[in-house]
Amino acid sequence: MRLLSMNRKSLSTFTARVMTGFVFGTVFWAAYFFLSSLWFTGLLAIIAAIIVIFEWKNLYNPMTVWFWIFLPIYPVLPFLLLIYLNHMPAYHILIFYLFVLAFTHDTGAYIIGSLFGKHKILPAISPKKSWEGFLGGYISALVSVFIIFYERCVNCKSWLFMAIFTLIACAIFVVGDLVESRMKRRAGIKDSGNLLPGHGGFLDRFDGILFAAFFVYLFRNYLITFLV
Repeated sequence: MRLLSMNRKSLSTFTARVMTGFVFGTVFWAAYFFLSSLWFTGLLAIIAAIIVIFEWKNLYNPMTVWFWIFLPIYPVLPFLLLIYLNHMPAYHILIFYLFVLAFTHDTGAYIIGSLFGKHKILPAISPKKSWEGFLGGYISALVSVFIIFYERCVNCKSWLFMAIFTLIACAIFVVGDLVESRMKRRAGIKDSGNLLPGHGGFLDRFDGILFAAFFVYLFRNYLITFLV
């Protein structure tokens, strides 16, 4: 009976996760592809505001110095970098690349990790995150990138670059997730918020992306040569 209850709970969580991901993904990509850069910036700004106003205080007490020290660096600065890339026509494609990597890695890691995850990465910080999940997420992200950017990659200087960069990006996603998991464990909470059923808060979904934003920004001029 207990096992049946756990299976029902897991199925309910998975269903909520899929439905929320579909709705949010539709809104997100519709804003990216069909609206002006200003609208997409507005969406990023709204997400950043939700994190700053409603979620960051769950991780750090506003009355402590750490709240104000970390806030400008993470999460505010990464969102500013994303907004900058979004408004520069030459780098606009990098936003697409980054979020495709993040979403497909997250989905692949969640599915493979749930089914086959046995070897934990850092169980003391994130008990559910496994090496099997990381590999599944990397393969999922790599396949997605090769499919989406196939026409561009045909003329790329090296397919190997895409594979290596994707691996580095996926590793950064995991680091970002582990850092936020450490923050949540320190604060004694499971999720940064509850606005995304099945996912938690917006920071839970953007933690890896915000870390990777620094990396993509620093190597934007080099990376763009492989995507145009």
